[in-house]
Amino acid sequence: MKLLKTLLASAVAISAMPALAYEAGDIVVKAGVINVNPKEDNIDQKDLAGLGITTDGQVSDDTQLGLTLTYMVTPKVGVEVLAATPFRHDVTVSGNKIAETKHLPPTVSAQYYLLDPASKIQPYVGLGVNHTFFFEEDGAAPHLEKSWGLSYSAGVNYDIDERFLANVAVWKLDIDTEINGGPADGVDVEIDPLVFMVGAGMKF
Repeated sequence: MKLLKTLLASAVAISAMPALAYEAGDIVVKAGVINVNPKEDNIDQKDLAGLGITTDGQVSDDTQLGLTLTYMVTPKVGVEVLAATPFRHDVTVSGNKIAETKHLPPTVSAQYYLLDPASKIQPYVGLGVNHTFFFEEDGAAPHLEKSWGLSYSAGVNYDIDERFLANVAVWKLDIDTEINGGPADGVDVEIDPLVFMVGAGMKF
Protein backbone atom coordinates (compact mmCIF):
# COMPACT_ATOMS: atom_id res chain seq x y z
CA MET A 1 0.00 0.00 0.00
CA LYS A 2 2.81 2.38 0.87
CA LEU A 3 4.50 1.66 -2.47
CA LEU A 4 1.23 2.31 -4.30
CA LYS A 5 0.79 5.65 -2.54
CA THR A 6 4.36 6.60 -3.44
CA LEU A 7 3.82 5.72 -7.12
CA LEU A 8 0.55 7.66 -7.21
CA ALA A 9 2.19 10.68 -5.59
CA SER A 10 5.03 10.54 -8.13
CA ALA A 11 2.57 10.31 -11.01
CA VAL A 12 0.66 13.33 -9.74
CA ALA A 13 3.88 15.31 -9.30
CA ILE A 14 5.04 14.47 -12.82
CA SER A 15 1.68 15.37 -14.34
CA ALA A 16 1.79 18.73 -12.58
CA MET A 17 5.18 19.64 -14.06
CA PRO A 18 5.08 22.14 -16.95
CA ALA A 19 5.39 20.46 -20.34
CA LEU A 20 8.63 21.01 -22.25
CA ALA A 21 7.06 20.18 -25.61
CA TYR A 22 6.96 22.84 -28.31
CA GLU A 23 3.39 23.79 -29.16
CA ALA A 24 1.66 25.80 -31.86
CA GLY A 25 1.52 29.43 -30.79
CA ASP A 26 4.76 29.34 -28.77
CA ILE A 27 7.08 32.33 -29.21
CA VAL A 28 10.81 31.76 -28.76
CA VAL A 29 13.08 34.80 -28.33
CA LYS A 30 16.86 34.31 -28.46
CA ALA A 31 19.76 36.74 -28.10
CA GLY A 32 23.50 36.26 -28.36
CA VAL A 33 26.76 37.02 -30.12
CA ILE A 34 26.57 36.86 -33.92
CA ASN A 35 29.41 36.95 -36.45
CA VAL A 36 29.13 37.71 -40.18
CA ASN A 37 32.05 36.10 -42.01
CA PRO A 38 32.10 36.95 -45.76
CA LYS A 39 33.44 34.43 -48.24
CA GLU A 40 36.96 34.76 -49.66
CA ASP A 41 37.63 36.80 -52.82
CA ASN A 42 34.42 38.82 -52.61
CA ILE A 43 35.08 41.22 -55.49
CA ASP A 44 34.68 40.11 -59.09
CA GLN A 45 38.12 39.55 -60.62
CA LYS A 46 37.00 40.69 -64.08
CA ASP A 47 35.83 43.98 -62.58
CA LEU A 48 39.17 44.44 -60.81
CA ALA A 49 41.07 43.63 -64.00
CA GLY A 50 39.08 46.35 -65.75
CA LEU A 51 40.43 48.77 -63.17
CA GLY A 52 43.99 47.55 -63.72
CA ILE A 53 44.04 45.60 -60.44
CA THR A 54 45.32 42.01 -60.46
CA THR A 55 45.11 41.14 -56.75
CA ASP A 56 42.14 39.89 -54.74
CA GLY A 57 39.54 42.03 -53.01
CA GLN A 58 38.13 41.24 -49.61
CA VAL A 59 35.31 42.27 -47.26
CA SER A 60 36.12 42.09 -43.54
CA ASP A 61 34.06 40.19 -40.98
CA ASP A 62 32.30 41.69 -37.95
CA THR A 63 30.68 40.58 -34.69
CA GLN A 64 27.57 42.15 -33.17
CA LEU A 65 24.57 41.44 -30.95
CA GLY A 66 22.08 39.11 -32.64
CA LEU A 67 18.39 38.58 -31.94
CA THR A 68 15.91 36.03 -33.29
CA LEU A 69 12.18 35.66 -32.78
CA THR A 70 10.44 32.43 -33.73
CA TYR A 71 6.70 31.81 -33.89
CA MET A 72 5.72 28.13 -33.83
CA VAL A 73 3.03 27.58 -36.46
CA THR A 74 2.84 23.90 -35.47
CA PRO A 75 4.86 21.89 -32.90
CA LYS A 76 7.43 21.14 -35.65
CA VAL A 77 7.25 24.19 -37.96
CA GLY A 78 8.28 27.72 -37.02
CA VAL A 79 8.78 31.10 -38.69
CA GLU A 80 11.94 32.92 -37.59
CA VAL A 81 12.99 36.55 -37.95
CA LEU A 82 16.73 37.28 -37.62
CA ALA A 83 17.90 40.77 -36.66
CA ALA A 84 21.10 42.31 -35.29
CA THR A 85 22.82 45.54 -34.43
CA PRO A 86 24.47 47.02 -37.57
CA PHE A 87 27.50 45.22 -38.99
CA ARG A 88 30.51 47.26 -40.14
CA HIS A 89 32.73 46.08 -43.01
CA ASP A 90 35.86 47.35 -44.75
CA VAL A 91 36.26 46.64 -48.46
CA THR A 92 39.96 46.23 -49.25
CA VAL A 93 42.02 45.59 -52.38
CA SER A 94 45.73 44.78 -52.12
CA GLY A 95 45.48 45.53 -48.41
CA ASN A 96 44.17 49.06 -49.06
CA LYS A 97 40.69 50.06 -47.94
CA ILE A 98 38.62 51.32 -50.86
CA ALA A 99 35.30 51.52 -49.01
CA GLU A 100 33.66 51.25 -45.61
CA THR A 101 30.02 50.49 -44.95
CA LYS A 102 27.48 49.33 -42.41
CA HIS A 103 24.66 46.96 -43.18
CA LEU A 104 21.62 45.25 -41.69
CA PRO A 105 20.61 41.81 -43.02
CA PRO A 106 17.06 41.10 -41.72
CA THR A 107 16.14 37.53 -42.64
CA VAL A 108 12.85 35.62 -42.47
CA SER A 109 12.98 31.82 -42.52
CA ALA A 110 10.63 28.85 -42.34
CA GLN A 111 12.04 26.25 -39.95
CA TYR A 112 11.45 22.53 -39.55
CA TYR A 113 12.23 20.86 -36.22
CA LEU A 114 13.57 17.35 -36.71
CA LEU A 115 12.81 15.60 -33.39
CA ASP A 116 9.76 14.98 -31.25
CA PRO A 117 8.40 18.29 -29.85
CA ALA A 118 8.94 16.99 -26.31
CA SER A 119 12.70 16.43 -26.82
CA LYS A 120 15.04 18.63 -24.78
CA ILE A 121 17.36 18.80 -27.79
CA GLN A 122 15.73 20.46 -30.81
CA PRO A 123 17.79 20.50 -34.04
CA TYR A 124 16.21 22.38 -36.94
CA VAL A 125 16.82 23.45 -40.52
CA GLY A 126 15.50 26.51 -42.29
CA LEU A 127 15.02 28.18 -45.66
CA GLY A 128 14.26 31.86 -46.05
CA VAL A 129 14.75 35.23 -47.69
CA ASN A 130 17.35 37.85 -46.80
CA HIS A 131 17.12 41.59 -47.50
CA THR A 132 20.33 43.54 -46.91
CA PHE A 133 20.62 47.30 -47.07
CA PHE A 134 23.78 49.37 -46.67
CA PHE A 135 24.26 52.78 -45.08
CA GLU A 136 26.93 55.20 -43.77
CA GLU A 137 29.26 54.32 -46.64
CA ASP A 138 32.65 56.00 -46.67
CA GLY A 139 35.70 55.90 -48.92
CA ALA A 140 36.07 55.65 -52.68
CA ALA A 141 32.73 53.81 -53.07
CA PRO A 142 29.90 56.13 -52.03
CA HIS A 143 27.10 53.59 -52.25
CA LEU A 144 26.38 49.86 -52.22
CA GLU A 145 23.14 48.66 -53.75
CA LYS A 146 20.50 46.80 -51.71
CA SER A 147 20.45 43.04 -51.96
CA TRP A 148 17.79 40.31 -51.97
CA GLY A 149 18.75 36.65 -51.68
CA LEU A 150 18.02 33.24 -50.24
CA SER A 151 19.17 32.07 -46.82
CA TYR A 152 19.85 28.54 -45.59
CA SER A 153 20.10 27.82 -41.89
CA ALA A 154 20.52 25.15 -39.26
CA GLY A 155 20.66 25.21 -35.49
CA VAL A 156 20.07 23.43 -32.22
CA ASN A 157 18.03 24.50 -29.20
CA TYR A 158 18.72 22.85 -25.85
CA ASP A 159 15.85 23.27 -23.39
CA ILE A 160 17.35 23.97 -19.95
CA ASP A 161 13.87 23.92 -18.40
CA GLU A 162 10.30 24.67 -19.48
CA ARG A 163 11.18 28.29 -20.26
CA PHE A 164 14.91 28.83 -20.79
CA LEU A 165 17.08 27.40 -23.55
CA ALA A 166 20.55 27.59 -25.08
CA ASN A 167 21.13 27.88 -28.82
CA VAL A 168 23.75 27.65 -31.55
CA ALA A 169 22.86 28.48 -35.16
CA VAL A 170 24.42 29.08 -38.56
CA TRP A 171 23.06 30.78 -41.69
CA LYS A 172 24.39 30.93 -45.24
CA LEU A 173 23.22 34.20 -46.79
CA ASP A 174 23.18 35.18 -50.45
CA ILE A 175 24.26 38.84 -50.38
CA ASP A 176 25.33 40.21 -53.78
CA THR A 177 25.70 43.95 -54.27
CA GLU A 178 27.33 46.48 -56.59
CA ILE A 179 29.45 49.55 -55.95
CA ASN A 180 27.69 52.62 -57.32
CA GLY A 181 29.88 55.68 -57.94
CA GLY A 182 33.55 56.52 -57.48
CA PRO A 183 36.55 54.88 -59.19
CA ALA A 184 35.13 51.41 -58.48
CA ASP A 185 31.71 52.19 -59.98
CA GLY A 186 29.99 49.05 -61.28
CA VAL A 187 32.21 46.58 -59.42
CA ASP A 188 30.26 43.54 -58.18
CA VAL A 189 30.73 42.52 -54.54
CA GLU A 190 29.63 39.04 -53.47
CA ILE A 191 29.60 39.01 -49.67
CA ASP A 192 27.74 35.66 -49.35
CA PRO A 193 28.68 35.21 -45.67
CA LEU A 194 28.43 32.43 -43.17
CA VAL A 195 26.67 33.81 -40.09
CA PHE A 196 27.28 32.17 -36.70
CA MET A 197 25.33 32.81 -33.50
CA VAL A 198 25.70 31.49 -29.96
CA GLY A 199 23.07 32.60 -27.48
CA ALA A 200 20.30 31.86 -25.03
CA GLY A 201 16.58 32.40 -25.08
CA MET A 202 13.16 32.16 -23.52
CA LYS A 203 10.00 30.40 -24.65
CA PHE A 204 6.66 32.12 -24.08
